[in-house]
Formats: sequence, structure tokens, C-alpha cells
Amino acid sequence: MTSPNSNSRLNNDESGAYYDWAKTMKPESPWTHDYNRTVVMKLLLCTRDGQGNIDKIYLTFSDVINVIRRINHITLGIPKIIYLVGWQYNGHDSKYPAWDQVNTSLKRSEDSTSLASLKWLIKKAKEYNTTISLHINMIDAFMESPLWDEYLACDIIAKDSSGDPIKGENFNGMQSYQISYAREWELGYAQNRIDRLVNMIPELKESGTIHIDAFHSMRPSGPDEPISPYLGFSIDDEIVAQRKIIRYWRRYGIDVTSEGAMYWLRKDPFLGLQAMTWHYDEMTYAHENWIGKPDNFTSLPALLSAYTPMHAEPEIMQDPKNLPGLIEQFCLNVVPWYYRRNTDISKTGTVIMDSDEVVCPVLWKEKALIAYSRQGFDNRKIKLPSRWMNITKVKAEILTVDGLKDSQIVPVEEETSWRNTSNNSISLSLQSGQAVVIQPISLQS
Repeated sequence: MTSPNSNSRLNNDESGAYYDWAKTMKPESPWTHDYNRTVVMKLLLCTRDGQGNIDKIYLTFSDVINVIRRINHITLGIPKIIYLVGWQYNGHDSKYPAWDQVNTSLKRSEDSTSLASLKWLIKKAKEYNTTISLHINMIDAFMESPLWDEYLACDIIAKDSSGDPIKGENFNGMQSYQISYAREWELGYAQNRIDRLVNMIPELKESGTIHIDAFHSMRPSGPDEPISPYLGFSIDDEIVAQRKIIRYWRRYGIDVTSEGAMYWLRKDPFLGLQAMTWHYDEMTYAHENWIGKPDNFTSLPALLSAYTPMHAEPEIMQDPKNLPGLIEQFCLNVVPWYYRRNTDISKTGTVIMDSDEVVCPVLWKEKALIAYSRQGFDNRKIKLPSRWMNITKVKAEILTVDGLKDSQIVPVEEETSWRNTSNNSISLSLQSGQAVVIQPISLQS
């Protein structure tokens, strides 16, 4: 195995130490959320232009709650986490590394401040089985930031060996620079940045999750080299600081999720520390070499390899009212994902999980079955779950962005096997692209 570096300049306590996930196959401490039973999404609210001003407002906080309500209909009330992108200053990638102001253009008319509107949204979203949190960034910095001069003077901004700031990627017309996690942590600025955000929005502690975008261990402009050669910190020093950052968030009871886990700008996927990965590719763990990789590595346990089956961000940007394509994604991606990731739940009845067709139990609901077909089908026999006892009929309802509609009663065909077990079934027809939710009707109904 590749051994974690224990000689880092910053490894002066346990908080930066490597976590050996292979000993327990569990996270270092239990996740606040069950990411194998929670759909994680992002909502882009606002973008900035090349001068740092607001470019486009996609959704205000008032708009967001309407989108959340529709998504809750589509997803049949499954637990959800939604990270808000562009919630700060003038939109996405605006004024990093500062997080100290909520975007005023997103304010509700009935609130005195945009901060009050954000707090309202966090509370209101719970009615729709949704946890609201934030999409942030801890590596990028822009010269427009109110923290720029201070971070530059303190050598937190990455510099070359001559002491000149190193240019990073250009994001939507603005030059980015990168931050040394090790230096920011060493000076207490990382802790202070986190503290200020949580103090401004204490509701984040109840949300229990945060998404750190682009949480790289190396600069994209200089992979395989230290973030800031001027400082003398190694890549391993930066990784140690990243572990400390994750654990610091956990002190608040807040899980850290991120864009990637094991990829070209990381040596450590932070298994057991990072709760969920936005862009998950299981094959990278097998093909890449990474800190702590066992010699006989085959796969990761579900608890340490959580991902989301439905991003939803582009569809919401395209049409936040009709949400085109999300019903199909829910049926073809979310329902099978939940079924496969939760092996402890009893599963019986007809199960079809193909690239264009699904018939599957909705396991987070007490008794429900979903059927979807991109092409449609006629008079197909669907075996019902055996635990649906003593029923003679079911109701079949069409899944829409506004909820379940057009309820129809379907008789149950009763059969008994030679083992005296129930093999009840129904005959079902679906139109092309139609999703139907099937639920039993009790004898008392």
C-alpha cells in the first residue's frame, strides 16, 4: 500500500492524521446524513460577469421553494439535500475567498435582508423533505475579493519561488488564483473563515452538510507540484491541512461533500472523511494509486463511496417550472440506485432495471411500486411484492411535477404457489415516457 506521510510540517496533532478506513470500513465518525438514502442536488441561483457584476439571476430564494416543491413531487418525498450555487455576493465564483455576504439580488420582497431570506428558505424547505446548504470553495481567490489584500500579504495566495502570485484558471472572464490550505490553516484564517460563515448562518449546523467545490490538493495549473512553492509546504502538507479542514467542519456537526474523490489533482480521496462525491467514478479507485490503497483492493463499501444518482442542475436551469427529463431520471436512476445501495431492505416482486425501463419497489415508502417505460408497453403482468398481503386491488397514479394524478383502480390477480406463498400480480399498460406509481388499497377502503 502507499503509506500516508507522517512527517508533514503540519502533522502536529491527530486532526491532520490519515484516517485508516480499511480497519473499520466505516467513516471516522458517523455521517450526519445517510447519503445512500438521500438524493443530493445543486441549484444555480446567479452568475457573475467578467467584471465581477451580476450577470444572470436564474432563481431567487422565492423561486427556489417552488422548484423544491416540484422536485419533492417528482421524487415521491425522498430525503434530499440541495446545495445553493451563487448564493454569495454577485453569484457563482464571486469574491472568493470571502463568504461574508448573501447575494442581495436573491432577497424576497417581504424580508429586510437577503440573509433573512436564506434563513427562511432553509426552514421552509424542510416541509418538502429537503435540506438546504451551500456550495462553497476553499482553494480559489479573486483580486476583487475583500480578503484579497490580506491573503496576499500573508502569503496565503499561492506564489512561485520568486514570490509572485501564480495565476490559475480563468473563470467566466475573471482570473483566479489559488490558496495554500496549509498556510491558511497555520495562520488560523481557515478556521476563522469557517467560523464566520457558521456564525452568520447558524442554521448550517442543523443542515449538517456543506459542499466544497474544487477541493483539490494541487493547483490545476501545476499538478504534481506544491500549491505554493514560495512557502515550502509539500503536497502532503496541503493534504494534512485538508484533513484538518474537514474535521473542523465536523466539529460543527457538518459533513463535507465535494466535487471529486480520487482524480488527477488528489493523492488522498479522504475516505471516511469526505461524506459524498458529486462526480463519482468507481474505476478510478481500481486504476489509480492513492494514499492508503490496500494491495488487494477490489472495491469500496457503500458507506464510503456515496454519490448522487441525479444532479438535476442543468434541467432546472433550462426550465424550473416543467423540469424536463427529471421524471425519467428519477425512475431510471434514483429508484434503482436506492434499491441497489440499500441491501438491508427486503425486496420482493417484479423488478426490472434496464436503461429505458424500470419496474421497482419505492423502498423509502411503506408500500409503493413504480413503473416507467421510455417506449411503453401493453398488458404486462407485474408481480406484486409478497408483503402486500390481503389486497384485491391497487391504485395506479401518473407521476407529474404537480404530484400524483389520474388515479385508476386496477384489480389484483390472485395466485398461490405450491409453497402456499402469494404471487399476486396485476396487468399494466404504460404509454411512452409515462411513470406510474402503484399502491395497494386495503380491504377497508
